[in-house]
Amino acid sequence: MLLILDQLNQLLAAAVLIVTFSLLAYIAMQNWRNDLARALLVLLTGVVVVYGGDLLLARATRASTIEFLARAQWLGIALVPAAYIHLANGLLAIGDRQTLAARTRSLIPLAYVGSIAFFLLVALGTDLVVRGELPSGPIAQFRPGPLFWGYTLFFIFSAITVMIAIVASERTALTITQRRRLRYLGATFAAPGIGVFPFLVLGAPSATPTAAILLLQAIASIIVAIMITVMTYSVAFQGVLLPDRLIKQDFLRWWLYGPFVGISIVLFMQVVPLFEQLLGLPQNTLLTFGVMLMTVLMPLFVSRVKPYLDALVYMQDQDEIDYLRNLPRSTFTRADLRALLENSLVAICGALRVEIGFVAAPTNDGSYTIKAVCGPRSDVKRFAAEYPLDDLMPQLEQLPARARDTLPPTDAFLYCGGFCLLPLRSPDGLFLGALAVAYAPEQLQRGGSLAPETRQLISILAHQMELALSTVQMQQRIFDTLRGLGPEMESLQQLASRLEQATPATINTLDSDLILDPAFPQLVKEALTQFWGGPKLSDSPLLSLRTVRRMIQDQGGNRTRALQTVLRQAIANLRPDEQLDPSAQEWLLYNLLEGRFLQRKTVRDVANRLAMSESDFYRKQRIAIEEVARQLALMEDSER
Repeated sequence: MLLILDQLNQLLAAAVLIVTFSLLAYIAMQNWRNDLARALLVLLTGVVVVYGGDLLLARATRASTIEFLARAQWLGIALVPAAYIHLANGLLAIGDRQTLAARTRSLIPLAYVGSIAFFLLVALGTDLVVRGELPSGPIAQFRPGPLFWGYTLFFIFSAITVMIAIVASERTALTITQRRRLRYLGATFAAPGIGVFPFLVLGAPSATPTAAILLLQAIASIIVAIMITVMTYSVAFQGVLLPDRLIKQDFLRWWLYGPFVGISIVLFMQVVPLFEQLLGLPQNTLLTFGVMLMTVLMPLFVSRVKPYLDALVYMQDQDEIDYLRNLPRSTFTRADLRALLENSLVAICGALRVEIGFVAAPTNDGSYTIKAVCGPRSDVKRFAAEYPLDDLMPQLEQLPARARDTLPPTDAFLYCGGFCLLPLRSPDGLFLGALAVAYAPEQLQRGGSLAPETRQLISILAHQMELALSTVQMQQRIFDTLRGLGPEMESLQQLASRLEQATPATINTLDSDLILDPAFPQLVKEALTQFWGGPKLSDSPLLSLRTVRRMIQDQGGNRTRALQTVLRQAIANLRPDEQLDPSAQEWLLYNLLEGRFLQRKTVRDVANRLAMSESDFYRKQRIAIEEVARQLALMEDSER
């Protein structure tokens, strides 16, 4: 019985260690800048040290190693009270209890110094905190020294401080969501204390049955694992300007790929000796097959479970999320378009027994480019150089539109430079481009016209090309709209999170937040207009941005140069990926900003370079400046 309980305790200790370490890594990666999160990191570190020490002690056999590990565990035990006071200070700060927060802030360094002092007294082998040699057995512990009771009072004081801070913060919380999270924290904050405090040092373990102590330890490990998970979940939201659903999804995904997989592997390794006895196979063999199965099966299981967990997170938005999740599979991308055009060209050229063909379509700036080619590209380039597409396409656009589901008439084709060209149009008659094949005059039939079956083949495949081109154009407009709305949606999400976490102290700062001012884009425009000098730059309200204030020191105290650097960075953030089509809207806006403001070119020069009218230039400039304003807002939020 004792052996079973001891094995169970080791398994549960390993589970607590995996859960705690995974949550520690999650907080460290997601939210370490927040003061509450940093305090939680110290608490979780203490739990990791103590439970890691328990596992090592269960396997150690040398007396010196056991002594070393038992004393090293006190690093985690001693850190928890200081981390509690640190946590209390963060709670009082967000709860608008500035007086109490100032008092506890001064206690934080003292608390950490006290924790380190207690640890050093134990680690150096003194008998002031704990004394005696560590006896053998699953519940072995030191005996209390004269200063152990001082540590106990320190621990109790820190726990009471956290409890007071949680109650005070919960009373001042403005939103129901914030109060609910603080209640979660209030119900679970004791988990690190339960997990690390050396209760056996207080009492007399010999007077209590060993089985009862082991059973209580097992129950405590289960409670600690659950409470630490909920505690980390409640702190994970603090200071993170993301919607609840995203944080919940990240947290659940992390729990699946971290603690769940880790505990499953540890559980499997614990039962390997049992299978070794039942099957009579070597342990290494079983471990090899087990690792192979776990590597394959665990990701499959997680992928099966994840949609159900997402359904709980997105309960009210399930239809929208399901549609967006499946959208990549149904989207007809540019790569899909190029493949369809090239395959259609190959089919047409094969049917006509010609070698060369191409499809031309307009770009975002109104010019024309080759979208797909069949055959030698050099011949197509030679044709495009001799007959510029920008001159040839308007002629095609003037040709009569062909009726749907009928053979195209002979006058629907344009014969030019050895190529037979057919205009492509959308269902509503909008010109989309042209299909061209190198169909020589001597190949023409019936006095210079294409045969009906040939025209029918071209008509069918051209219709598919038209459908593809119009679909991609429509999708591109939708994507451009969504891309333009992206910063606004992110800002709204952050504003919603800030309001959700608001306190009486922070709610008053919203009206002074410059990026929320409706005139913010106009201020950005004025600063860009005088980017190289002027009162609208040197006296701009944008100088009050956090990103600018942080940059002032790097610029030798020059406020104007700091603002120039931040504006230049915001424009650089808009630079598209090199793989993006050079005619895309993103490149157009970036080149406009760079030429007009960074290179100080005139409106006429930039408009001519980008092949647009001046009136179109000013419309694009307004959009580009709004994009810069969105980038500044994102930079400001990240700085916050």
